[in-house]
Amino acid sequence: MEGMRRRAAALLCAALCMAGCFAATMDPRVNAVPKQLMEQVFVEPEEALPAVVASLTSGVSGTAAKVKVLHDWICNNIAYDTVVFTDNYMDARDQSPAAVLKKRKAVCSGYTNLMCSMCRLAGIEAVGISGWSKGFGYEGNVDGRMTHAWNAVNMGGRWQLIDVTWDAGHCDADYFVKEYSTEWLYRTPREFLYSHLPGEDEYQYYAPLVSKEQFVAEPYIPGKFFEKGFGLVKDKSPLYANSIDGTARYELALPSKGNYSVYPRLLEKSHREPVDNATWLSRSSGRLYVDVDVPDARVYRLRLSAWERSSARYQNYFSVEEFEGDFLPRAAALLAGKKISQQDLDLFRESYEKVGRLGRYYYLEDLFALSRIRAVERILKLLDCSPDRYEEILAFDVQAADGYAGYGEGVYRFPSQYRDFESARSTRIVQPQGGSVRAGSTETFCVETKDFVSCAIYIDGNVTMMNKTGTPGIFELEVAVPDDAQLVEVMGSRDGRTLYGQWYYKVE
Repeated sequence: MEGMRRRAAALLCAALCMAGCFAATMDPRVNAVPKQLMEQVFVEPEEALPAVVASLTSGVSGTAAKVKVLHDWICNNIAYDTVVFTDNYMDARDQSPAAVLKKRKAVCSGYTNLMCSMCRLAGIEAVGISGWSKGFGYEGNVDGRMTHAWNAVNMGGRWQLIDVTWDAGHCDADYFVKEYSTEWLYRTPREFLYSHLPGEDEYQYYAPLVSKEQFVAEPYIPGKFFEKGFGLVKDKSPLYANSIDGTARYELALPSKGNYSVYPRLLEKSHREPVDNATWLSRSSGRLYVDVDVPDARVYRLRLSAWERSSARYQNYFSVEEFEGDFLPRAAALLAGKKISQQDLDLFRESYEKVGRLGRYYYLEDLFALSRIRAVERILKLLDCSPDRYEEILAFDVQAADGYAGYGEGVYRFPSQYRDFESARSTRIVQPQGGSVRAGSTETFCVETKDFVSCAIYIDGNVTMMNKTGTPGIFELEVAVPDDAQLVEVMGSRDGRTLYGQWYYKVE
């Protein structure tokens, strides 16, 4: 029986690798623990937990693999206790391993305590760490009591850091969204210190020590930033809070592998109102350049998100209106057109839970429900639901410096970018650099590029090719902007035959 279960686990692992459209692959041994033992551990945890750990780690060689399967089991079986979270984040309720298992819910200290206990049962040295994090509720300081907890495990004499809480999912108001990740598994000590600061210096496992002042000054950098291969550029990367007196430029190192699109969002920090046309991204020589300006003296948060073009990962929630008014009716039409089966439609409906108070349907993650995963993936593809899944890689604040009032209300600071431009490796706007042009005016458009062999201006259905200048890679055109035009688009062609929109100016 044990051999059959292990063989089934191996087959499941292969299947999960193919069906990983919703999350990173979870160790199949998580689903191979005997049912009777799984039932017992949530009733009699002290008696059953050693046997669960033994089952999970049986036949597993190496500390890293053992730690991952323990991490995965906790992520799959313990939900975040949103009642404690919304009532009192660091509530003193019992967060012992036994209490967590009986309730199947925890806050960060409970996740941390359970991970420590399971590691020790597996013969792995582990510690729990208390400190501060740049997670929910962080206001740019580390004064007062500590707000978070996580783990460190000894991996062959080197300490690696793990945050099981953040890898299990996230809270949307008072609803826990189960979303397995390995973003915070085996991050290096320095990578962790951009988001987690231990209360005791010895648990930094890093030298030179990062002071409280340095931690507060540095930007919030999620694990995804390092996981995807992005890098910081010394003295040119942003701080957590940045004071600017006009357009500010920050630089990041692009990943050496993968084709990533990067998307910026500037939000007014207090009310989270988005600001359009206040940012501009460009690339050159392996660097990502982030230009940003602010319209007034309020504090803004710039969030950078990225996704790899070769990967498809669907969003895990929809608004009630779009799910009930769009996706479900169109999915039913697929059944009528015999493009899906009744079972597919039933699985699709069962895969989302309606949370009326939040106005959303949430995907019910179950990484071992392969039929359901395939049915959802099939239907979303047929519905042409965009698989673009941006994940945050960096966040920082920007605010106008004293003496600078911002660029002004109603001004479009930069043009709007199209998706195709996100893969341009070396293209620069020479002019106009603002985000709008005036109706009835005559404007000179100039582009410097190594990405496109030809460029054009598109207005109201009319395409005019830009002229090559005496300097290679520079295209220019003088344009009379019609009085009734809405947009002026700049297009580019990589092959000299097909033009794609790159960015556009609004006409005022």
